[in-house]
Amino acid sequence: MPKSQLDLPWSEQAQWLRAMAHPVRLIVLEALCERPRCVKDINSLVPIVQAHLSQHIAALRKAKLIDCHINGALRCYYVARPTLVKRMIRLLSQEHPTRSRDCRSVLREARNDGAGSRAARQQE
Repeated sequence: MPKSQLDLPWSEQAQWLRAMAHPVRLIVLEALCERPRCVKDINSLVPIVQAHLSQHIAALRKAKLIDCHINGALRCYYVARPTLVKRMIRLLSQEHPTRSRDCRSVLREARNDGAGSRAARQQE
């Protein structure tokens, strides 16, 4: 029986990353890390129509990254996983320069890992 996507390791984490993978959603998450906000406040931070913002908020809610409290027509959102979201925002806001490596060192390292793996399997 093939494994479904839900049975795979890292499924939940991949869902979080997919939900975060849009600039508008990152802006929303960053703002909500500061404090809970109502839809009108969030909409003032991003230059999109409210209907599109609602779709982004729905994606974040589906991933259980944010949640809300409703009081009449007022919907106030907050971060449901503050440790995760704050760490991801902090990590993504840092510089992450690319590092080029020469072909020989990459191949040498790959071969060494492969040889080590084969030797370990032969010993079992």
